[in-house]
Amino acid sequence: MSKNGGSVVKDTSLPLSQIRDEHSASIVESVLDIEKHAVTRENWLKSLECLYLAQDNEEPSVKRRRVSGGSVAVGSSELLRRRYLDPVTDAEGGRDYIAVSYTWQASEQEEEADEEAVGRYLIESRRTGEPPMASDVRDVVWNRVLNYAAHVGCNNIWIDRECVDQEDEAEQEAAIQSMHLVYSLSKKPIALLTREIETVEELDLLTDIMCGQISAEDEAATLILLDDITSNLWWTRAWTFQEDYRASYRMTLLIPHCRSLEVSKQIAADDAGLFLLGDVEGEVCIDSMEFKGRATEFCLMYRKKKPEARDVCDRILKAAAEYNILLREGSPSSLYSISRSMSPNIISDVLSRGITLESDRLAIMANCCGYGIRLDTNSLNSDGTSLSLSILALYLLNGEIIDNGRDRPNRGTLDDKIHEYLSRQSLRSFRPPIDEGLTFIKSCRFVEPRLRADGTLTSGHLWKLGKVIRRKPLKLDKYNTLLPLDMLATDLYYKDSDQDLSTRLLGWSREYSATPGNTPRPRRWGWRRWMTDEVEEALMEGKTLRLGRLVHPKYRGEDAAYRAVFVGDKDDGWDESVPSFAFTCVRPAAAARSEAPPGDTYKHVSLEVDAEFSERAPPRLYIRRWLNGLCFFEGQPQRDVLFPWPPALLEK
Repeated sequence: MSKNGGSVVKDTSLPLSQIRDEHSASIVESVLDIEKHAVTRENWLKSLECLYLAQDNEEPSVKRRRVSGGSVAVGSSELLRRRYLDPVTDAEGGRDYIAVSYTWQASEQEEEADEEAVGRYLIESRRTGEPPMASDVRDVVWNRVLNYAAHVGCNNIWIDRECVDQEDEAEQEAAIQSMHLVYSLSKKPIALLTREIETVEELDLLTDIMCGQISAEDEAATLILLDDITSNLWWTRAWTFQEDYRASYRMTLLIPHCRSLEVSKQIAADDAGLFLLGDVEGEVCIDSMEFKGRATEFCLMYRKKKPEARDVCDRILKAAAEYNILLREGSPSSLYSISRSMSPNIISDVLSRGITLESDRLAIMANCCGYGIRLDTNSLNSDGTSLSLSILALYLLNGEIIDNGRDRPNRGTLDDKIHEYLSRQSLRSFRPPIDEGLTFIKSCRFVEPRLRADGTLTSGHLWKLGKVIRRKPLKLDKYNTLLPLDMLATDLYYKDSDQDLSTRLLGWSREYSATPGNTPRPRRWGWRRWMTDEVEEALMEGKTLRLGRLVHPKYRGEDAAYRAVFVGDKDDGWDESVPSFAFTCVRPAAAARSEAPPGDTYKHVSLEVDAEFSERAPPRLYIRRWLNGLCFFEGQPQRDVLFPWPPALLEK
C-alpha cells in the first residue's frame, strides 16, 4: 500500500533539504531508487479517434440523452459519430482535425451565463448495437466548436473527454503519455476561452495589442484587459498549458464577444486586408503564440516603466509568457540572445497550474520537454513517491545538463524547492549558433545518460585543447574568392604546418558550399553546418579559436593530429600551458530520426571541461561552459565519461 493512499507525495512547496531528511538518504540515493520506475515512451497514437457531426439521414431512430438519475429520456439532440485517422504516417489527411483545448470544469463566466447544460449532443457508442449516449461535454463547448468547424470546413473533431475511453485505465495512461502529439500534429488546434469581449473599446484595445501599437494613454487599460483575459480558467490548468505549448504556432485562441460587435470585429484588418481578429461569427480568433508574444513584450516594458504594476505584469507573464522573449530578456550574454534552457521554466509553469491528479504533472512535463524516458505514474502512485524527487529523476534521466563546475558547485542549494533548484543549477551558458535559440538549446542534452551514485555517465568524444589562434578580423573583398573557412585552412597549412586539419577543413568546405541551404540532411550535417557558420563568423569578428586533438579512449594520451576548431570570445584568456579539454557528442541521424517516435528530441553536447583521469575509471569531467566547435570525429570510437554530481545532491 502506498504511503499516502495511492498517489505521489505533493511536496513541491518544500525545500529539498526537508525532503532529503524525510527520506533519510541523499537526494542522489533517492533519485536512483526512483529510476526503477523509468519506462521508454511508446507511441499510443497509432490511430486517432475523432468525431464528426452526422448528416440528417444518419440520425438515430430514437434520440436519447442521459439524465441526472442515470436513465435515458427522449429529447431533441444531434448525433456525433466516430471515425479514425492516422496522423503519424498520413501527414495530409490524417492531420486534418480540430484538436480542442478547453476546461472540463465550467468557468466562472459560463456559470454566470448558465451555460453548464449537457445533453443536446449524442455520441456514437464504441460498442456495436448499443445506442448513442449524451455527451458529457457542455453544450456550449460543442456549439462553439461546431460553429468554428463549419466556418473552416473541417469535419473531424478531437476532444479528450469523448475521444479517449474514460473507462479504460490502460488507454488513459497511454494517452496521457502521448497527448502532446494530438495537439502538435493537428492542423487546426483551438482553445476555448470564456472571458467575453464586451465593448468596442475592449475590441479596439485587443486589436492594438495584436498590432503591437499601444498608445501611452491606453497602457493602463491594456494591462487591465490582459489581466482579465489571462485570468480566465483556461490559463490556470496544467493540461491546457501543455495543449497550448505543444500546438505551438498553430494554436488559435477563440474568445467570445457580444453579438453587437460582429461588424466592428470584421472591420479590423491589417495592411494586406486580412482579418486581425478573425471572421468566425461570435468569436475573436487570434494566434496564441502571437498574443503571448505581444503580451510578454508589453508586460516587460510596462513593469520597467511602472514599477507599481509589477505584480500584475508578473501575473500575466506567469499565465501567458512567450519563452523566446522572456528568456532573451534575462540572458546575461550580449552575443547570444538566449543562454538558458526553457525546461526549468516549463516545470515551474506546470507546477503553478491546477490539476486533478498530481502524478499527471510528470507526463505533462515530459510531453512539453520532449522526453523519451518517462516514469510509470501508476507505480509511482502505488509507492507514494516524492513528486519533487520524481521531477529531478525525470530531468536527469533525459540528459538535461546540471552545472557541476568546480568554481560554482552549489549555485542551487537544498534550501531551494525543486523548480528553484533546477532553475539555478542547470547550465546557463549555452551559445546557440542559430536564430532559433530555444530550439537549439532544447537539443543540448546528454545522449543516453546513465545515473550512478557518483554522477552521470554518458558517451562521446573527449578533446585536448591545444593551439590558440588569435588573429585580426578577416576582411573580404571582391578580389578574394576564398570563403573564411578556406582562408583558415590555407593559413593552417602554410603558417602553422597543420596539413591534416587543413585538408579536413578544405574537404568539408567544398562539400558544405556545394550543398544548398535547404537540402534535407541528417542531423549531424545540420550540426556541422551550424558550427561551420559559427567558425566563419568568429573569423570575421576576430574571435579567439582553439584547436583540439582527440584523447584516446584507452589511455590519456591524445592523437597527434588536430581534428577540431573551437570558438572562444574576442578576449578569451586561453593559456596553452594550462590543460583544458572539451567534450562533444552528437546523436547519430539514424537514432535521431528514423528509429525515434514522433516528436523525439535530437541531442548534441559541446562543453569545455576540466578533466580528472584515473587508470580504471572513466574521466571525471567538470563543466566550464558551453563551447561551440567544428569537429571531425568520423571513424573514431566514443568513450564513457562521468560528470560528477554537484556536492549538495550527495549530502545526507
